[in-house]
Parts: sequence; C-alpha cells; structure tokens
Amino acid sequence: MAHPHRNLRNDYQDEPATRVDQRKGSAPRKLPAFVPAETVMPTVSYRAPVVHAPVAAPLPPPAPVQQKFVPVVEEYSVIEQLPRAPRATPPEVQVAQTAPRGELTVVFGCRGGAGSTTLAVNTAAMLARGAKSVCLVDLDLQLGDVCVALDLEPQTSLSAVAREAHALDAASLRRRLVQHGSGVCALTQAGHVEDLDPALPARLPLLLDTLRGHFDHVVVDGVRDFGDVSLAALEQATRILVVVTQDVASVRRAARVLTLLARLGIADGRCALVVNRAVRRAAIDDASIERALGMKIAARVREDGRVGEALDAGALLVDVARSRPIATDLATVATLCKTKEAPRTSTPRRGLFGWLRRKEGV
Repeated sequence: MAHPHRNLRNDYQDEPATRVDQRKGSAPRKLPAFVPAETVMPTVSYRAPVVHAPVAAPLPPPAPVQQKFVPVVEEYSVIEQLPRAPRATPPEVQVAQTAPRGELTVVFGCRGGAGSTTLAVNTAAMLARGAKSVCLVDLDLQLGDVCVALDLEPQTSLSAVAREAHALDAASLRRRLVQHGSGVCALTQAGHVEDLDPALPARLPLLLDTLRGHFDHVVVDGVRDFGDVSLAALEQATRILVVVTQDVASVRRAARVLTLLARLGIADGRCALVVNRAVRRAAIDDASIERALGMKIAARVREDGRVGEALDAGALLVDVARSRPIATDLATVATLCKTKEAPRTSTPRRGLFGWLRRKEGV
C-alpha cells in the first residue's frame, strides 16, 4: 500500500522554523509544510527578445539664423498676393453696419407733467404731414401713453420687435407696427409687460438703426432718466429736445440733465431747449431760463385748453386746434427735428442756478 503522502511535495523544507518547543528547551526546528503537487504551478522562464533600434542618420548642421526664416517670409508674401474671398458677416452685424438715413429725435421730459408725451405725439404727426415716414417709439416700458394718446391698440411689443430686428425687412417691420390715421407708426412695450426682455438695452441700438433705415424720422418718447434703455437712445440721437416748464423745479432739473449730458459727451450741439405750456406771466420768464441753463430757447409751445380735450378724445392737437397758435408752435418744434444742430449760445451762467453749474465745474 502506498504511503498516503508519497505524492506530496515539500517546497518549504529550507524555510526556518517559526515555532520553538519551550517544553523540551530544544532549538528551533524546521516544520514541514506539505503542498499538493498538482497545485504547484510550473515555473516558466521567459526572455524578451532584444530589439536593436536603427542607427539614426546624423542631423544636418543648423542653418544660419539670417537664412532660417527667409522661406517662410517668401511664402507669406505669396499668400498675401492671392485674392481673398470676402468673409461672411453675421446678419445682425450687417444691419448694424448699414448707414441709417433717418433722423432720431429724443424728447427728454425734465419733470412729470411737462407734457413731453403730448409734444412727442403731435411733433411726430406734424412731421408725417410733411410727406415723411415717421415712427414713434415709447420707451416708458411699463406705463407708456403713446398709444393711449393716439387711441391705438399695440399689436406687438417693443421687446419682440427688438429680438427680430436683424431679420426684418421693410414689409415685415411695418406689419409689426401699429399705424395711426396720420401716417405715424407706433411701437411700445405698454400692454405687454410680461414680454419685457432683460436684454432690451443691448438690442435697442440695433432696433433704432433698423428703424432709421426704414423711416425718415424716428421720435422717441418716455426718456426721463439716464437708465440703460434711455442711454441707448440718447447716444444715437441726432436731436435731443429738452422739455421744461416755467417753474423752478423743472428748470433746476433741466440744469442737472444738461450737466449729465455734457459729462457723457452727448450734449455736443444736439440739444434744443423747448419751453412747453408757456404762459405770459410765469414765475420764471424766458430770459431767466436762458441765463440759468446757458442756452437759448429753441421753441416755445403755448398753453392751450384744448390739450386735455385732445387727450380725452384720443385726437391730435394739429387736428383739434388747427387754427390756433399752438399749431404754429408745434410746427416750429417739428422744424427742429429737421435741423442738424440746434441753436446754442455762450451766455455767461449767472442767475439763480449759475452757482450750481460753477460748483460742478461745467
């Protein structure tokens, strides 16, 4: 009978013992460790083949520094002589680069109740009567009254047209505007406050350029501050009508407006001073206003009782009071929109508000 451990193999006989017999005091002895022979993996020796890299050819000596870039320069000069195809310009940039032909008039109301909206609406109607295409833009985004004064219902919003300005032609643009019987086209945000676009200040310059490309005159109302939307219109304006009334608060505010326009570099001959709702006996006469603001009055629109009647009826003053002096005054304001530069003067800044302007260094 074969021994039960005859086919077993001891691979660890040369290993030192790990136990010591403390009972007999003997020296450490080797312990047998038996491993089945069939579980032992055979040892295979492998030698990787030696791969000899080819001997590289010697590198040529470097060219002199003066001759190193000569071929590159010659090749570049040849490329420059080849005809180049024009680069494709995005449509938005193409519209912005088109030279606008229309004039842009901004009506700046220096205080509430100055009648700037009435002045803007009737000035636009007077321009349209001169066989001119006119677009009236209301920048009072929440409570604009342009369409109320014209008795119109806006079809679309200012933000919606601004988003599509780069792709609008003359026909598609006029379909999005609402037109009055006088020929004036209107564009407002009022009535569509939910569609107000936060990016409108960035899109407004392109929209104004597009409108100027299709209309002879663009009249902008609703500018009463120096916000982002107002600045976009003021920077492109060819005319700025500063509307004041004959009271201290209005003239004081007009002084601040003109000062800020000068600091922004906008009041460079484009501003025209318009006294609205003027009466003969006022707290401040015309001479005092001119001395306080340092510029002559370009137009004077007299007070008329039919202004309220026209607003209530949604009619124009040029129709309701056609034979009254106010119609002549509105014609003078419309003439200012056609003038390249409004009258200016270098009158010394004296009087009630001169100290304020000298203090600000204007």
